Amino acid sequence: MRTPDSIITPAPPRGAKRLQFAPLALCAPLLLLLLVLLVWPLAHLLQQSLLLSDAPASGLTLHNFREIVLVPRYRDALLWSLELSLAVAAGSTLICLAPAWLFTRYSFPGKRLMRGILTLPMTFAGMIVGFLVVILLGRAGFIPQLLERLTGQPLLSGAGYRFPGLILAYLYFEIPRATLTLESALAKLDVRLEQAARSLGANRRQVFFWVVLPVIRPALVSTFAVTFSVSLGSFGVLLVLSLRHFSLLPLEIFTQYIAPPTDQGLAAAMSLALLGVAFGAGYGLRRVARRMEGTHA
Repeated sequence: MRTPDSIITPAPPRGAKRLQFAPLALCAPLLLLLLVLLVWPLAHLLQQSLLLSDAPASGLTLHNFREIVLVPRYRDALLWSLELSLAVAAGSTLICLAPAWLFTRYSFPGKRLMRGILTLPMTFAGMIVGFLVVILLGRAGFIPQLLERLTGQPLLSGAGYRFPGLILAYLYFEIPRATLTLESALAKLDVRLEQAARSLGANRRQVFFWVVLPVIRPALVSTFAVTFSVSLGSFGVLLVLSLRHFSLLPLEIFTQYIAPPTDQGLAAAMSLALLGVAFGAGYGLRRVARRMEGTHA
């Protein structure tokens, strides 16, 4: 009887050892770009964050990081940023599940046009989205004027400059990203699972909640992670809408860099704090998504 030890493994093709270095060589431009645009700036930010701007010769200190926690203005900006990102991530993930399901499972007239309209905000800069919200919900926006004609009161006047208006703008900005991510996950779903559930007597609602949702939970978590991270660092919409009533950490970073008296050490510490939160949330949620995929594998 032939044992596993007696099985002769085929010899590697000629030139295989040389090909092992090919992927590294192909990645060299990307690695160089990351070194120039990521590693060096992060090292510079870390150095700045550990120095006092008014006394750079005082040595390394964590004073700038303590300021973020101890100063109410900066602490509130960080908390507002987290609340906004959580709300936008949860809202965009839930809202975009239905259109992603529609695009994946059904064909209808105008499908391509509707998908194009949903992806259109990805082509807009953040400041353009902010100005669109001002046109709709500013103090003289279209919706307040319309409501004033109907009710006699300028309802929702200036709502675009408040927290709900900012959430609306960020949702508009994140909807295309969430829809495309969920649509890709639903397209990979094995239709035979749904057919088997229907053959056992389950209706469409039961199939969706008991078959489809458990399978696409990793995609839901990944979509939440992506939209959360992008919302946390987005700046253009924020620059237009949040100057009057509240501040978020990206805006505080911008202010500390350009508005006198500038404090580049504090701005660097804020940048690293924001980066740490975004990276930690994204990395942790992706690990959760991978564990879910292993569970359903």
